[in-house]
Amino acid sequence: MSYMEDCFAGAPQEFLICITVHKAVQVGVTSGDLYVRISLDKMTKSTKSYPNTENPFFNEYFVFEFHCTLTELLRLTILFELKKHMTYKKNVLVAELLVDLHSVWNQSNHGYFKKWGRLEAPIGEHQSLETTTQSHGYLQLDLAIVSQHSTIITGLRSEDQDNQILNKWSVDHDYDDIEKNLLTNVSSFAPSNIRYFVAFYRGYFTKQSNYMIQGKTPVARNTTTPVWNHEINFAWMYPSVAQRFLILILAQEHLQWKCVAEYEVSLEEIAFKATPSLGPTYLHLYDPVNPMTYVGRLLMELRSEMLNDSQPNHILDSKTVPGLDESRFWLDDVYLVEFLPILGQHIHTTAAAYKISARLAEHSSNVLEGQLSTPLGRIQSAVHTRSFRREAPFRSCMFRVRLPDNRAKYESDFFMLDLVNYMRSELETFKIFQLKHPLQEEEQAKCLKAIVGNILTRIKEGLDAHRFDHDVQPQRTTWDFNRQLYLLDYFAKLPQELHQVKQKLRNCFLEHLDATIADVVMELQRLVAEIGGLSSMARTQDEWPELILSLSAGGKDLGVCRLNAKLFLHLQNQHQDTDLQQETLCWRLKSFAFKASSCTHTCPNCGCTTAIVLGCLSIVVERERKEFLSVISGDWTSIEPMLWQPNPAQTHFLCHVYVHQAKVRPGGEKKNICDSHLRILFAGQACETYTSPGTLSPIWNAVITFNNLSLPGSVNLYLKNPPLLSLEFYNTERSLPDDLVGMGSVPVSVISEDRATDSSWEDEGGLGWSRKPLQKLQRLKHLTPPPLKWVPVARKGSVQAEVLMSAELIELSVDPSGQDIKKEPILATGIPSVIRPNMQNFVLEVFFVGLRNYSKSSMSSSGKRKIKVMMGDLVLTSGPSTARFRNCINFLVAYASGVVSLPDQQEYWPAIIATDVLLSGFSSESVLGAALIPNSSNFLQRNRKLKCVPKMEQTSREDSTTVSVDEDEEEEEEDELEWEEEEAKPTRISNWWMRFMFAVGLRPAAYANRQALRNNGDLDDGEVIEEREFTWWTKFYNSMYWSAAEMSHDHKHRLVIYHEELEKQAQFSYLQDWAVPVQLVHGVKFKKQAPPKEDIYATLKLHLKLTPCQCPVLEDPGGGGDMTRPMANPIHPRYQSTLQSLNTIIKLIVRVYIVQGVQMRPRDLKGDSDCYVKLFLGGKMISDRAHFSPNHSNPVFGRLFEMEATLPGDHMLQIMVYDHDKIKDEVIGQTVIDLEDRWRTRHRATVGLANEYTRSGYNHWHDLKLPSEILINLCHRRGIQAPYYYGNVIEVDGMLFGDETVISKDEELQERLSLAVLKNMEKLPSFGYKLVPEHVETRSLYRDDFPNVEQGKLQMWIELFEANIYVPNPIDITPVPPSDFEVRVVVKNLHGIQAGDKNIFGKLMSDIYVIGWCEDEDKRQTTDIHYRSFAGDAAFNWRLVFGMKYSPNEDLMVVRRKAGLLEEMEFKKPPVIYLQVWDKDVLSKDEYLAALELNLSNMYAPYPNAQLCKPYPKTRKRINLFKRKVISGWFPLQNNLHPSQHSQAKVRNGKIQLNIEICSDVEASNRPAGRGQDPPMALEPPYRPDTSFNPLTHPCKSLRLILWPVIRKYVLWTLFILIVILGLVIFFSNLPGKLMTIPLE
Repeated sequence: MSYMEDCFAGAPQEFLICITVHKAVQVGVTSGDLYVRISLDKMTKSTKSYPNTENPFFNEYFVFEFHCTLTELLRLTILFELKKHMTYKKNVLVAELLVDLHSVWNQSNHGYFKKWGRLEAPIGEHQSLETTTQSHGYLQLDLAIVSQHSTIITGLRSEDQDNQILNKWSVDHDYDDIEKNLLTNVSSFAPSNIRYFVAFYRGYFTKQSNYMIQGKTPVARNTTTPVWNHEINFAWMYPSVAQRFLILILAQEHLQWKCVAEYEVSLEEIAFKATPSLGPTYLHLYDPVNPMTYVGRLLMELRSEMLNDSQPNHILDSKTVPGLDESRFWLDDVYLVEFLPILGQHIHTTAAAYKISARLAEHSSNVLEGQLSTPLGRIQSAVHTRSFRREAPFRSCMFRVRLPDNRAKYESDFFMLDLVNYMRSELETFKIFQLKHPLQEEEQAKCLKAIVGNILTRIKEGLDAHRFDHDVQPQRTTWDFNRQLYLLDYFAKLPQELHQVKQKLRNCFLEHLDATIADVVMELQRLVAEIGGLSSMARTQDEWPELILSLSAGGKDLGVCRLNAKLFLHLQNQHQDTDLQQETLCWRLKSFAFKASSCTHTCPNCGCTTAIVLGCLSIVVERERKEFLSVISGDWTSIEPMLWQPNPAQTHFLCHVYVHQAKVRPGGEKKNICDSHLRILFAGQACETYTSPGTLSPIWNAVITFNNLSLPGSVNLYLKNPPLLSLEFYNTERSLPDDLVGMGSVPVSVISEDRATDSSWEDEGGLGWSRKPLQKLQRLKHLTPPPLKWVPVARKGSVQAEVLMSAELIELSVDPSGQDIKKEPILATGIPSVIRPNMQNFVLEVFFVGLRNYSKSSMSSSGKRKIKVMMGDLVLTSGPSTARFRNCINFLVAYASGVVSLPDQQEYWPAIIATDVLLSGFSSESVLGAALIPNSSNFLQRNRKLKCVPKMEQTSREDSTTVSVDEDEEEEEEDELEWEEEEAKPTRISNWWMRFMFAVGLRPAAYANRQALRNNGDLDDGEVIEEREFTWWTKFYNSMYWSAAEMSHDHKHRLVIYHEELEKQAQFSYLQDWAVPVQLVHGVKFKKQAPPKEDIYATLKLHLKLTPCQCPVLEDPGGGGDMTRPMANPIHPRYQSTLQSLNTIIKLIVRVYIVQGVQMRPRDLKGDSDCYVKLFLGGKMISDRAHFSPNHSNPVFGRLFEMEATLPGDHMLQIMVYDHDKIKDEVIGQTVIDLEDRWRTRHRATVGLANEYTRSGYNHWHDLKLPSEILINLCHRRGIQAPYYYGNVIEVDGMLFGDETVISKDEELQERLSLAVLKNMEKLPSFGYKLVPEHVETRSLYRDDFPNVEQGKLQMWIELFEANIYVPNPIDITPVPPSDFEVRVVVKNLHGIQAGDKNIFGKLMSDIYVIGWCEDEDKRQTTDIHYRSFAGDAAFNWRLVFGMKYSPNEDLMVVRRKAGLLEEMEFKKPPVIYLQVWDKDVLSKDEYLAALELNLSNMYAPYPNAQLCKPYPKTRKRINLFKRKVISGWFPLQNNLHPSQHSQAKVRNGKIQLNIEICSDVEASNRPAGRGQDPPMALEPPYRPDTSFNPLTHPCKSLRLILWPVIRKYVLWTLFILIVILGLVIFFSNLPGKLMTIPLE
């Protein structure tokens, strides 16, 4: 019985919001420093800035802490803002991303991992021109919500993504595929831009005030009915990760605005696979502080329309709209709400009178009063509850309320509710059938098929009767249409699912039938929950306010009952056909449970019930009251308004309650083991079972009969809704008053007189066996006596006990008053044998390993102690304890066994209970603590049987039974192991001919071991690197490649990385195969708002076995008598040595290898933590403060610690991670490892088995024993033959195995074969379990002040060796320091660059230069300028030389920077080189033209010439330049538009020709190269046109080469024309003179 976490879903708890910002791409801003600012609920955190690139890389981890309730948390939204640093003005907001925590919580593990969020322009009142046209790119994030009660899951959990541990971001390229990893909500609707229109019309409020909504509407002054008629609209993506819409109603109180109500609309929930729309409808509002107080209602509407524009502007508009005419959508009606209480029981008060009333919205009813009495009955102790019974005629409380009439729309909801109830009851009946006919699977399958068939006909009838397409007189809203289409679509598909389920049952083989039946039942239960969710009448539109019944007594409020009012509506009888009339709960007799008003629990049975009232409730439209009265006239008559008389006046019943046994949770009482009894209250009577002596699993086997029960009304009232019985569970102590453990309630099975005869369990008649299974199933619906089931008994929100019981009410036709019958309830023993569990005998064996982590010093000082283990009627006791060794206690006699009788249905099994008993005096014992071991069926040895031989012994007074164990049946196969699926199991080899073939070598080894060795001999010698360079880290990082990105990784050794603790791996049976740890509890502290806290003071380790035994049936008519027979048989010799070894003290050497931390919680306000580790073991402490890792959220430690320990004393190793600080070091988190589990488990968790056997090198075998020695040792201990080698095959336990080595094939064959067997131990019949391989485990770190909230993870492993023998050398895991590299980039040519300027002659041209940088943008290098490039071509032949520190293992570049006077900070980034092409301008700022980013370890291969060069397809091959060393070719440039250029023409595709070379520091010093075109290794100056120079510095040259060629033509023409003109002028000016000189003749 675990505490019910859903009970505390409303309790405040600790939450951590963990966010990693990885990087952004395509943000459209290329210059300036970009950073991301994260805002969450008034808290903000920012990343460091990243300069001058469109694809900034951040890789920073942030944690936000919250202490609040889950609903408060999920209301928050995270805002990611991408901003640009400005020196002289406010930082510019580039784009933003909104993520609401609700969509994060809805993910399968409450988190997103490496998902890309689409950056959008911010929503605002107005927007600048610049932001409207560009794309805003994407941001890659991890988001996770870690809570106290949830199982902690971060990105590391999923098995298929092994590389999630480091920011090993280039291992797998799929994370960089944005389309596949978009951050979205799961939805079938394609993402599109939608404009939302939200209109607020008016409101009705209970208080008079000034009202407005969120500051977006005008203020309505001094009114209770504000009218706004205002609409706001905005554009947004749907579906998106921000789709919760919060409406805040503000009212003015004492001159300030206060939020009086809030309403949250989830756009996803109102969309129904179309676009979101809602209303017009009323939203009912409640006070945020006190959710029971009704504030008012608001009339609003939400519409949406699709936009064709791909980048709409996000401006928020608002305008006034005309008021809404409601009559188009609904008509208001006056409803009468009437509540009629009849019986009350279990009322927690001592007062003498009670008051009861009802309220709905702002209306409330008249108050009914009456007297309370104490229930009658046989009761030993005082009763603290009262009951009442009203006399006929019954008076009701009633009031009027005016609300919209939408009943026609609820029809589909009622139909779904009916269907859910029907499916539930059928499944319940089927469970009873399974109990009654446990092994008849074929009959069970027939019944299941029939049930599925009935459900199908129900759905078909509903669809035929048009249950979903209702015609409403006024018009329907879009929401109605969408919901109707969605439901029709769902119920059209549902029959197909059900047909598949039926098919599954039909086509199933007999041997798999039981599993299939279980699957089908699970599937049907899933469908019940799904349809229940659809109908969960919590509609957003046309919702009703909550109906509240309240009960008070003695001037105090006792409790309230909150109800969904729509369930009690009286529907109009529109259908003429009465069969189709939909049933509601209107005026049905029902038990209403009242809960304390202080109860905040969210589960139905939390133990806070303060009263149960039987009564009727109806909500009827006033004008339909006559019709309503005629409908119920058969059962009720209304004498006058609010006065009722039932027909018949009363019915007599006999009530039987069968109570078999209980399981009690230890620690809820003052003393741990008490005498307990159960009290049952019903209809003013009470009765108790007798007290069961001190045990936590009492067996009463009691029958309680209430004889004189007369209840008002006919039996039909009770058949439909069975009334509830109240239970109280008490513990008794002689001197003290009884202690209440918990309360519960159980529905009574009502059986009318006509059915009472035909509902007994036995089949009558000689031919009873021939009844069909379906008839049997039908009869099971009205069984008397009803079958037993577990009923939870809870207190303060947690289940404290479970009682196995049932109850029935049988109608009596004769009035019993005439006969002489005792008025008091009768208590008897002996449940009818048909429902009493059948008992079988089992042998329970217990090995008492000892107590560990014993923390109570006061208790342990005096006296010896024992452990008692109880199950059912058996008590086994250990011997007295030995001396205490540190905090461990062992026992002198550590083995006990006995015969226990248990029911053959395992679900009826009692729990196993262990108690810690202190022997204080000669015979007195006191119980210190107790523990409940649930799931006792886990310890059942399913494939063994023991035979009992009863023999008479003269010495003992009672029969003692010996259990003889057959030796050959002693094969202990544990059933709990999860089998790993293997490709093909090697088969047992039986014939000698085969063996001969193997021995001669005619059959290859691969035949024996079908696992074909994958990459056998496809090694490319060029790719294999010298093994000398490899270290352990090579093996570690190589194991993260989950899809080997490059083949060379298959030729490096691997190990296994577990993403959880080793003790959480099911394949190693959680390291509990040798002993189960049980927490001993001494009392429980109840907290008001959180789950109870148990006081745990020690861990008890036990090994338990339950074996069925074939004993002659021993006569025990009572079924619960004393059958405790100690066993006289001696312990099996194999366990004898195990028991002896438990008491010997073992000295160990413990080696702890700390590899690295992952996502460590930052403890500093600024920056990440400076982590180091401390180890504690057996009073010794090692601190590694000197080697702290500065400023890392993922610190790499690479440290080894060696410590000594003695078992069992020092079995707990504690590892703490601290944050190094100048003033005081703070704890980040801690983890503890149980060394005893590792040492004793049969899975051999001391030293992991390497994947391959190698004598030397980075994979050297570092276990003490060789594989062959380990294998021989295991075979010897198991008692099977030693392994046998045939040539290249090994035979063990009748199985053959071949060699599995891939890499180290030159090692000894015998060792390689032995290792192959050790790796496949789970296939051997005599073993059947896995051995632990060489591994690294990931342990979660926790802190005491944040219980259960993970603070980070630590990757590590431990090795254990015996101390008195030679211990091999440890593995060196010192991290490899980053190597120095020099990257030489020769920029040769550019082609197709977009021109930046026009020259004075109007021709496009650019003065092009290229800048480049690697680690630090401030250390950028520039080529010379290619002036006056016209065709977009430029030539440089210029060398840029960058230094870089690169760590090949992590595939990251390490950058060190000063962080203060003495401190240095270390960053890790991908090894990217940035190149940008710019245009030089003289007067204005230089213009950006294009860019290229090259990740050297993972870059696309370049193209050989410029003609082929085009943007890379996704399928293009990638290369690692650190292996290739040199590459040259053409790379396509990314020409993103710069904001200042958006008016220009389309950009052409630019290309750049590069030659890149990477040298290690040794090679660089041997072959130095100069920068630019300088020596050494000087480069030739490029060929450039003569015009390519700076015209300002060479005026003459510019005149000659630039101006003259352009104006030459014009100058010459001008000269020519001038000469001609001059000639003409001279000619004409001289002409008169010349003419004058001509003599006249």
